Amino acid sequence: MKSNSALAACVLWTAFLAFAQSAPAPASAKVKYDAASRIKLTGVVDSIEQRSLGGACKAPGVFVTVTAEGQTFELRIGPKWFIQAMTWTFTKGDKLEITGWKVDKEGSNEVVVRKIDRAEWSLEPRDDHGAANWLWMPPPKDSGKCT
Repeated sequence: MKSNSALAACVLWTAFLAFAQSAPAPASAKVKYDAASRIKLTGVVDSIEQRSLGGACKAPGVFVTVTAEGQTFELRIGPKWFIQAMTWTFTKGDKLEITGWKVDKEGSNEVVVRKIDRAEWSLEPRDDHGAANWLWMPPPKDSGKCT
């Protein structure tokens, strides 16, 4: 009886590994990732806004404005449904440590967020190559494809 259970476990494990290896690679980032534009900031939240992320994503996105190093930066976090599902919240006055990359626009201080650290939590909406970490979650109906 034990050998049958062990055999079944081995077969299931092998099938799982085969499936995992055949899974597609994460989609590329919607906003062009540029390693040369990586930035690290420590800032304080001034405001939180929800608005369209644009493109095929019809879900509202979360944007946080922070003051860091005497400048104002707009942080592009990700879709609202992802932030809510992970129970992350932002409040005016929060001190954040941000890692991301600046968007290549003339005069822009927009930062696409790779990682945010706050005293009690850490948020990683994108991986080191800019791909969205919410792609494993099923988006709400009618939200479109959010990358």
